Amino acid sequence: MTINPQMPAVNATPMRRYLWALLVPLLLALALVLALNLLLGDRSLGNEQVARTASAWQQATRGVTYAPPIGNARPFKVLRLADRLPEINAAVLGSSALMGITQSLLPPELRMYNLTVTGNPTAAIAGEALHIERHFADRVRWVVVGLDWSVGMIYLDGTASEVDLSPGLVTRAYSGTALPLHKRVEDALSWPRVSSLGTLLAAAIRSAEPLQHLRHDFFDVGGAEYRCADGALARDFDVIHRGLCRGYRYDGSWTFANDRRLTPALAATLAQAAAAPSSKYTRHLCDNQGAPNREILKSLGETAQRFAARGGRMVFLLPPLAPGLEQALRRVPKWNACLERTKSDLDAWARLYQATVIDAGASERYGCQPMEFSDEHHAYPECNARMLRRYFTDVDAGRVHAGLYRPEGA
Repeated sequence: MTINPQMPAVNATPMRRYLWALLVPLLLALALVLALNLLLGDRSLGNEQVARTASAWQQATRGVTYAPPIGNARPFKVLRLADRLPEINAAVLGSSALMGITQSLLPPELRMYNLTVTGNPTAAIAGEALHIERHFADRVRWVVVGLDWSVGMIYLDGTASEVDLSPGLVTRAYSGTALPLHKRVEDALSWPRVSSLGTLLAAAIRSAEPLQHLRHDFFDVGGAEYRCADGALARDFDVIHRGLCRGYRYDGSWTFANDRRLTPALAATLAQAAAAPSSKYTRHLCDNQGAPNREILKSLGETAQRFAARGGRMVFLLPPLAPGLEQALRRVPKWNACLERTKSDLDAWARLYQATVIDAGASERYGCQPMEFSDEHHAYPECNARMLRRYFTDVDAGRVHAGLYRPEGA
Protein backbone atom coordinates (compact mmCIF):
# COMPACT_ATOMS: atom_id res chain seq x y z
CA MET A 1 0.00 0.00 0.00
CA THR A 2 1.44 3.38 -1.04
CA ILE A 3 0.91 6.44 1.15
CA ASN A 4 0.23 9.62 -0.77
CA PRO A 5 2.78 12.18 0.48
CA GLN A 6 0.36 14.96 -0.49
CA MET A 7 -2.42 13.70 1.96
CA PRO A 8 -2.65 16.05 4.99
CA ALA A 9 -1.89 14.47 8.38
CA VAL A 10 -4.91 13.79 10.61
CA ASN A 11 -4.88 15.96 13.75
CA ALA A 12 -5.67 13.58 16.60
CA THR A 13 -5.79 16.27 19.30
CA PRO A 14 -9.48 17.25 18.87
CA MET A 15 -10.45 13.55 18.86
CA ARG A 16 -8.54 12.95 22.09
CA ARG A 17 -10.15 15.98 23.69
CA TYR A 18 -13.57 14.71 22.64
CA LEU A 19 -12.91 11.24 24.12
CA TRP A 20 -11.60 12.73 27.34
CA ALA A 21 -14.63 15.03 27.51
CA LEU A 22 -16.81 11.91 27.42
CA LEU A 23 -14.69 9.68 29.66
CA VAL A 24 -13.83 12.07 32.48
CA PRO A 25 -17.46 12.79 33.52
CA LEU A 26 -18.27 9.06 33.28
CA LEU A 27 -15.25 8.12 35.39
CA LEU A 28 -16.05 10.81 37.93
CA ALA A 29 -19.68 9.64 38.11
CA LEU A 30 -18.51 6.03 38.53
CA ALA A 31 -16.07 7.04 41.26
CA LEU A 32 -18.81 8.99 43.05
CA VAL A 33 -21.22 6.04 42.85
CA LEU A 34 -18.52 3.71 44.14
CA ALA A 35 -17.59 6.03 47.03
CA LEU A 36 -21.21 6.58 48.09
CA ASN A 37 -22.11 2.89 47.90
CA LEU A 38 -18.99 1.93 49.86
CA LEU A 39 -20.13 4.37 52.54
CA LEU A 40 -23.47 2.59 52.62
CA GLY A 41 -21.93 -0.88 52.29
CA ASP A 42 -21.46 -1.67 55.96
CA ARG A 43 -25.15 -1.16 56.63
CA SER A 44 -26.20 -3.05 53.50
CA LEU A 45 -24.01 -6.06 54.26
CA GLY A 46 -24.55 -6.01 58.02
CA ASN A 47 -22.31 -5.66 61.06
CA GLU A 48 -22.58 -5.91 64.82
CA GLN A 49 -22.90 -2.17 65.42
CA VAL A 50 -25.84 -1.90 63.04
CA ALA A 51 -27.58 -4.93 64.59
CA ARG A 52 -27.19 -3.59 68.12
CA THR A 53 -28.24 -0.07 67.15
CA ALA A 54 -31.32 -1.30 65.28
CA SER A 55 -32.33 -3.54 68.18
CA ALA A 56 -31.85 -0.78 70.76
CA TRP A 57 -33.86 1.62 68.61
CA GLN A 58 -36.77 -0.82 68.32
CA GLN A 59 -36.73 -1.57 72.04
CA ALA A 60 -36.88 2.15 72.84
CA THR A 61 -39.53 3.09 70.26
CA ARG A 62 -41.46 -0.14 69.46
CA GLY A 63 -41.11 0.91 65.83
CA VAL A 64 -40.57 -1.06 62.60
CA THR A 65 -37.04 -1.96 61.51
CA TYR A 66 -34.51 -4.73 60.85
CA ALA A 67 -30.74 -5.07 60.66
CA PRO A 68 -29.34 -6.07 57.25
CA PRO A 69 -28.83 -8.31 55.48
CA ILE A 70 -32.35 -9.70 55.43
CA GLY A 71 -30.97 -13.18 54.75
CA ASN A 72 -29.10 -13.20 58.08
CA ALA A 73 -31.54 -11.76 60.61
CA ARG A 74 -30.86 -14.23 63.44
CA PRO A 75 -28.37 -11.95 65.32
CA PHE A 76 -30.92 -9.10 65.26
CA LYS A 77 -33.74 -11.42 66.34
CA VAL A 78 -31.59 -12.84 69.17
CA LEU A 79 -30.98 -9.32 70.48
CA ARG A 80 -34.70 -8.60 70.28
CA LEU A 81 -35.57 -11.85 72.07
CA ALA A 82 -33.19 -10.95 74.92
CA ASP A 83 -34.97 -7.61 75.40
CA ARG A 84 -38.44 -9.12 75.11
CA LEU A 85 -37.95 -12.17 77.37
CA PRO A 86 -39.11 -10.46 80.59
CA GLU A 87 -42.51 -9.66 79.05
CA ILE A 88 -43.31 -12.65 76.79
CA ASN A 89 -44.55 -16.17 77.44
CA ALA A 90 -44.84 -17.44 73.85
CA ALA A 91 -42.62 -17.75 70.79
CA VAL A 92 -42.93 -18.62 67.09
CA LEU A 93 -40.09 -20.53 65.45
CA GLY A 94 -39.76 -21.17 61.73
CA SER A 95 -38.93 -19.70 58.35
CA SER A 96 -40.37 -16.65 56.61
CA ALA A 97 -43.54 -18.68 55.90
CA LEU A 98 -44.64 -17.89 59.49
CA MET A 99 -43.62 -14.22 59.58
CA GLY A 100 -47.29 -13.25 59.19
CA ILE A 101 -48.16 -14.47 62.71
CA THR A 102 -48.60 -11.37 64.86
CA GLN A 103 -49.35 -10.78 68.53
CA SER A 104 -52.87 -9.63 67.70
CA LEU A 105 -53.79 -13.10 66.36
CA LEU A 106 -53.25 -14.87 69.69
CA PRO A 107 -55.40 -15.05 72.83
CA PRO A 108 -54.64 -12.16 75.20
CA GLU A 109 -52.99 -14.45 77.75
CA LEU A 110 -50.27 -15.30 75.20
CA ARG A 111 -47.62 -12.60 74.79
CA MET A 112 -45.53 -13.57 71.79
CA TYR A 113 -42.23 -12.86 70.08
CA ASN A 114 -41.96 -14.11 66.49
CA LEU A 115 -38.41 -15.44 66.13
CA THR A 116 -38.76 -16.63 62.51
CA VAL A 117 -35.97 -15.87 60.03
CA THR A 118 -35.74 -16.19 56.26
CA GLY A 119 -34.67 -19.59 54.92
CA ASN A 120 -34.54 -21.20 58.37
CA PRO A 121 -33.99 -24.97 57.88
CA THR A 122 -35.87 -27.47 60.04
CA ALA A 123 -32.63 -28.64 61.69
CA ALA A 124 -31.97 -25.08 62.92
CA ILE A 125 -35.59 -24.68 64.04
CA ALA A 126 -35.23 -27.87 66.08
CA GLY A 127 -32.04 -26.41 67.58
CA GLU A 128 -33.87 -23.20 68.52
CA ALA A 129 -36.65 -25.22 70.17
CA LEU A 130 -34.02 -27.12 72.13
CA HIS A 131 -32.43 -23.89 73.40
CA ILE A 132 -35.81 -22.50 74.48
CA GLU A 133 -36.68 -25.72 76.31
CA ARG A 134 -33.32 -25.80 78.08
CA HIS A 135 -32.94 -22.14 78.97
CA PHE A 136 -36.26 -20.27 78.73
CA ALA A 137 -38.89 -22.82 79.79
CA ASP A 138 -39.51 -20.94 83.04
CA ARG A 139 -40.73 -17.91 81.04
CA VAL A 140 -41.80 -19.17 77.62
CA ARG A 141 -44.77 -21.49 78.10
CA TRP A 142 -46.20 -21.82 74.58
CA VAL A 143 -44.20 -22.32 71.36
CA VAL A 144 -45.38 -22.83 67.78
CA VAL A 145 -42.83 -24.59 65.57
CA GLY A 146 -43.04 -24.42 61.77
CA LEU A 147 -42.54 -27.66 59.82
CA ASP A 148 -42.25 -26.62 56.19
CA TRP A 149 -42.68 -29.46 53.70
CA SER A 150 -43.71 -27.22 50.81
CA VAL A 151 -40.19 -26.03 49.95
CA GLY A 152 -38.54 -29.23 51.15
CA MET A 153 -37.20 -28.16 54.55
CA ILE A 154 -38.31 -31.26 56.49
CA TYR A 155 -36.79 -33.68 53.96
CA LEU A 156 -33.24 -32.29 53.97
CA ASP A 157 -30.34 -34.19 55.50
CA GLY A 158 -28.95 -33.01 58.80
CA THR A 159 -29.20 -33.43 62.53
CA ALA A 160 -30.47 -31.11 65.21
CA SER A 161 -28.07 -29.47 67.65
CA GLU A 162 -28.81 -26.60 70.00
CA VAL A 163 -28.83 -23.17 68.35
CA ASP A 164 -27.51 -20.49 70.70
CA LEU A 165 -30.16 -17.82 71.24
CA SER A 166 -28.18 -15.87 73.84
CA PRO A 167 -26.79 -12.38 73.07
CA GLY A 168 -23.29 -13.86 72.98
CA LEU A 169 -24.19 -15.25 69.55
CA VAL A 170 -24.17 -11.76 68.04
CA THR A 171 -20.45 -11.03 68.37
CA ARG A 172 -19.57 -14.51 67.11
CA ALA A 173 -21.96 -14.16 64.16
CA TYR A 174 -20.13 -11.10 62.83
CA SER A 175 -16.55 -11.99 63.72
CA GLY A 176 -14.46 -12.84 60.68
CA THR A 177 -17.28 -12.13 58.24
CA ALA A 178 -15.93 -8.90 56.72
CA LEU A 179 -15.93 -9.04 52.93
CA PRO A 180 -12.63 -8.46 51.07
CA LEU A 181 -12.33 -5.11 49.30
CA HIS A 182 -12.81 -6.51 45.78
CA LYS A 183 -16.10 -8.09 46.86
CA ARG A 184 -17.25 -4.84 48.45
CA VAL A 185 -16.43 -2.97 45.22
CA GLU A 186 -18.27 -5.59 43.17
CA ASP A 187 -21.32 -5.23 45.42
CA ALA A 188 -21.13 -1.41 45.36
CA LEU A 189 -21.19 -1.35 41.53
CA SER A 190 -23.95 -3.95 41.12
CA TRP A 191 -27.14 -2.72 39.47
CA PRO A 192 -29.41 -3.20 42.56
CA ARG A 193 -27.03 -1.04 44.62
CA VAL A 194 -26.75 1.63 41.89
CA SER A 195 -30.53 1.65 41.47
CA SER A 196 -31.08 1.92 45.24
CA LEU A 197 -28.58 4.77 45.41
CA GLY A 198 -30.51 6.65 42.74
CA THR A 199 -33.76 6.16 44.65
CA LEU A 200 -32.11 7.30 47.87
CA LEU A 201 -30.64 10.44 46.28
CA ALA A 202 -33.95 11.30 44.62
CA ALA A 203 -35.78 10.97 47.95
CA ALA A 204 -33.24 13.24 49.62
CA ILE A 205 -33.59 15.91 46.93
CA ARG A 206 -37.38 15.85 47.28
CA SER A 207 -37.26 16.11 51.07
CA ALA A 208 -37.75 19.33 53.03
CA GLU A 209 -34.13 19.29 54.22
CA PRO A 210 -31.97 17.59 51.53
CA LEU A 211 -28.60 18.09 53.28
CA GLN A 212 -29.92 16.77 56.59
CA HIS A 213 -31.48 13.83 54.76
CA LEU A 214 -28.18 13.03 53.00
CA ARG A 215 -26.23 13.28 56.25
CA HIS A 216 -28.58 10.70 57.82
CA ASP A 217 -28.27 8.44 54.79
CA PHE A 218 -24.50 8.43 54.40
CA PHE A 219 -23.03 9.13 57.81
CA ASP A 220 -25.51 7.89 60.42
CA VAL A 221 -25.83 4.21 61.29
CA GLY A 222 -29.47 4.30 60.19
CA GLY A 223 -31.76 6.57 58.20
CA ALA A 224 -34.12 9.18 59.58
CA GLU A 225 -37.28 8.13 61.42
CA TYR A 226 -40.58 8.34 59.52
CA ARG A 227 -44.19 7.21 59.82
CA CYS A 228 -45.72 4.19 58.08
CA ALA A 229 -49.11 4.40 56.40
CA ASP A 230 -50.72 2.98 59.55
CA GLY A 231 -48.99 5.57 61.74
CA ALA A 232 -46.30 3.23 63.11
CA LEU A 233 -42.85 4.73 63.58
CA ALA A 234 -40.14 3.25 61.32
CA ARG A 235 -36.43 3.57 60.74
CA ASP A 236 -34.42 1.92 57.96
CA PHE A 237 -30.95 0.53 58.66
CA ASP A 238 -30.59 -0.79 55.11
CA VAL A 239 -30.43 1.20 51.86
CA ILE A 240 -32.93 -0.99 50.02
CA HIS A 241 -36.67 -0.18 50.10
CA ARG A 242 -36.11 3.05 52.02
CA GLY A 243 -39.28 4.67 53.31
CA LEU A 244 -41.51 1.67 52.57
CA CYS A 245 -41.97 0.47 56.16
CA ARG A 246 -40.58 -2.98 55.28
CA GLY A 247 -39.25 -4.69 58.37
CA TYR A 248 -40.03 -6.42 61.63
CA ARG A 249 -42.59 -5.13 64.07
CA TYR A 250 -41.96 -5.02 67.82
CA ASP A 251 -43.54 -8.50 68.09
CA GLY A 252 -41.09 -9.89 65.49
CA SER A 253 -43.63 -10.30 62.67
CA TRP A 254 -42.98 -8.89 59.18
CA THR A 255 -44.88 -5.91 57.79
CA PHE A 256 -45.21 -7.21 54.18
CA ALA A 257 -45.20 -3.52 53.13
CA ASN A 258 -45.08 -3.03 49.36
CA ASP A 259 -45.64 -6.76 48.73
CA ARG A 260 -48.22 -7.80 46.15
CA ARG A 261 -51.42 -9.69 46.87
CA LEU A 262 -52.42 -12.65 44.73
CA THR A 263 -55.53 -12.55 42.59
CA PRO A 264 -57.62 -15.72 42.09
CA ALA A 265 -56.35 -16.02 38.51
CA LEU A 266 -52.71 -15.62 39.51
CA ALA A 267 -53.11 -18.05 42.41
CA ALA A 268 -54.55 -20.66 40.02
CA THR A 269 -51.66 -20.16 37.56
CA LEU A 270 -49.07 -20.45 40.32
CA ALA A 271 -50.77 -23.59 41.70
CA GLN A 272 -50.51 -25.31 38.33
CA ALA A 273 -46.87 -24.26 37.97
CA ALA A 274 -46.14 -25.62 41.46
CA ALA A 275 -47.05 -29.14 40.31
CA ALA A 276 -44.42 -29.16 37.56
CA PRO A 277 -41.41 -31.52 38.01
CA SER A 278 -39.06 -28.51 37.94
CA SER A 279 -40.97 -26.62 40.64
CA LYS A 280 -39.38 -25.78 43.98
CA TYR A 281 -42.48 -27.32 45.57
CA THR A 282 -41.77 -30.73 44.05
CA ARG A 283 -37.96 -30.68 44.09
CA HIS A 284 -37.66 -32.43 47.46
CA LEU A 285 -41.19 -33.74 47.95
CA CYS A 286 -40.33 -37.28 46.91
CA ASP A 287 -36.92 -37.47 48.56
CA ASN A 288 -37.13 -40.74 50.51
CA GLN A 289 -40.62 -41.27 49.02
CA GLY A 290 -41.93 -38.33 51.05
CA ALA A 291 -40.60 -39.41 54.46
CA PRO A 292 -39.47 -36.47 56.62
CA ASN A 293 -36.04 -36.46 58.26
CA ARG A 294 -36.50 -38.95 61.12
CA GLU A 295 -33.60 -37.71 63.27
CA ILE A 296 -34.86 -34.13 63.29
CA LEU A 297 -38.41 -35.23 64.09
CA LYS A 298 -37.09 -37.41 66.93
CA SER A 299 -35.23 -34.41 68.40
CA LEU A 300 -38.32 -32.20 68.11
CA GLY A 301 -40.55 -34.85 69.67
CA GLU A 302 -38.25 -35.36 72.65
CA THR A 303 -37.91 -31.59 73.12
CA ALA A 304 -41.70 -31.23 73.06
CA GLN A 305 -42.08 -33.98 75.66
CA ARG A 306 -39.59 -32.39 78.06
CA PHE A 307 -41.20 -28.99 77.50
CA ALA A 308 -44.64 -30.45 78.32
CA ALA A 309 -43.26 -32.08 81.47
CA ARG A 310 -42.24 -28.60 82.65
CA GLY A 311 -45.73 -27.23 82.03
CA GLY A 312 -45.20 -25.82 78.55
CA ARG A 313 -46.88 -26.59 75.25
CA MET A 314 -45.17 -26.98 71.89
CA VAL A 315 -47.51 -26.92 68.87
CA PHE A 316 -46.32 -27.74 65.35
CA LEU A 317 -47.59 -26.06 62.20
CA LEU A 318 -47.52 -26.93 58.50
CA PRO A 319 -47.66 -23.34 57.14
CA PRO A 320 -50.59 -22.14 55.01
CA LEU A 321 -50.22 -22.36 51.24
CA ALA A 322 -52.11 -20.31 48.67
CA PRO A 323 -55.56 -21.80 47.97
CA GLY A 324 -55.44 -24.54 45.36
CA LEU A 325 -51.71 -25.27 45.54
CA GLU A 326 -51.89 -28.44 47.61
CA GLN A 327 -54.82 -29.68 45.51
CA ALA A 328 -52.78 -29.12 42.34
CA LEU A 329 -50.01 -31.29 43.77
CA ARG A 330 -52.47 -34.00 44.77
CA ARG A 331 -53.83 -34.25 41.24
CA VAL A 332 -50.46 -35.70 40.15
CA PRO A 333 -50.28 -39.31 41.42
CA LYS A 334 -46.57 -39.20 42.19
CA TRP A 335 -46.77 -36.02 44.26
CA ASN A 336 -49.96 -37.17 45.94
CA ALA A 337 -48.36 -40.42 47.11
CA CYS A 338 -45.35 -38.61 48.56
CA LEU A 339 -47.48 -35.98 50.25
CA GLU A 340 -49.68 -38.69 51.76
CA ARG A 341 -46.54 -40.34 53.15
CA THR A 342 -45.42 -37.02 54.65
CA LYS A 343 -48.75 -36.38 56.34
CA SER A 344 -49.05 -39.99 57.53
CA ASP A 345 -45.56 -39.97 59.05
CA LEU A 346 -46.21 -36.64 60.77
CA ASP A 347 -49.51 -37.88 62.17
CA ALA A 348 -47.87 -41.04 63.59
CA TRP A 349 -44.95 -39.01 64.97
CA ALA A 350 -47.24 -36.50 66.68
CA ARG A 351 -49.32 -39.27 68.26
CA LEU A 352 -46.17 -40.97 69.53
CA TYR A 353 -44.96 -37.80 71.26
CA GLN A 354 -48.44 -36.56 72.24
CA ALA A 355 -48.09 -33.43 70.13
CA THR A 356 -50.40 -31.60 67.73
CA VAL A 357 -49.51 -30.71 64.15
CA ILE A 358 -51.80 -28.05 62.65
CA ASP A 359 -52.18 -28.91 58.97
CA ALA A 360 -52.76 -25.53 57.30
CA GLY A 361 -51.34 -26.45 53.88
CA ALA A 362 -54.77 -26.44 52.21
CA SER A 363 -55.52 -22.98 53.59
CA GLU A 364 -58.94 -22.86 51.93
CA ARG A 365 -60.10 -25.29 54.65
CA TYR A 366 -59.83 -22.35 57.03
CA GLY A 367 -61.44 -19.89 54.64
CA CYS A 368 -58.24 -18.24 53.39
CA GLN A 369 -58.44 -16.30 50.12
CA PRO A 370 -55.78 -15.75 47.39
CA MET A 371 -55.53 -12.05 48.27
CA GLU A 372 -54.31 -13.10 51.73
CA PHE A 373 -51.00 -14.31 50.23
CA SER A 374 -48.04 -12.43 48.76
CA ASP A 375 -46.95 -15.57 46.88
CA GLU A 376 -47.48 -19.33 47.03
CA HIS A 377 -46.27 -19.85 50.62
CA HIS A 378 -46.20 -16.48 52.39
CA ALA A 379 -49.51 -15.78 54.09
CA TYR A 380 -50.56 -12.35 55.30
CA PRO A 381 -51.84 -12.02 58.89
CA GLU A 382 -55.45 -12.28 57.68
CA CYS A 383 -55.04 -15.93 56.64
CA ASN A 384 -53.06 -16.77 59.75
CA ALA A 385 -55.85 -15.19 61.79
CA ARG A 386 -58.45 -17.49 60.19
CA MET A 387 -56.31 -20.55 60.83
CA LEU A 388 -55.39 -19.73 64.43
CA ARG A 389 -58.92 -18.61 65.32
CA ARG A 390 -60.25 -21.98 64.20
CA TYR A 391 -57.51 -23.84 66.05
CA PHE A 392 -58.02 -22.04 69.38
CA THR A 393 -61.80 -22.41 69.08
CA ASP A 394 -61.38 -26.16 68.65
CA VAL A 395 -58.88 -26.28 71.53
CA ASP A 396 -61.44 -24.65 73.83
CA ALA A 397 -64.09 -27.10 72.61
CA GLY A 398 -61.84 -30.10 73.23
CA ARG A 399 -61.66 -31.02 69.55
CA VAL A 400 -57.86 -30.92 69.25
CA HIS A 401 -55.91 -34.04 70.12
CA ALA A 402 -52.47 -35.53 69.47
CA GLY A 403 -51.76 -36.09 65.79
CA LEU A 404 -52.49 -34.14 62.62
CA TYR A 405 -55.13 -31.46 63.21
CA ARG A 406 -57.55 -30.24 60.55
CA PRO A 407 -60.80 -28.37 61.27
CA GLU A 408 -63.85 -30.59 61.53
CA GLY A 409 -66.15 -30.50 58.52
CA ALA A 410 -63.47 -29.03 56.23
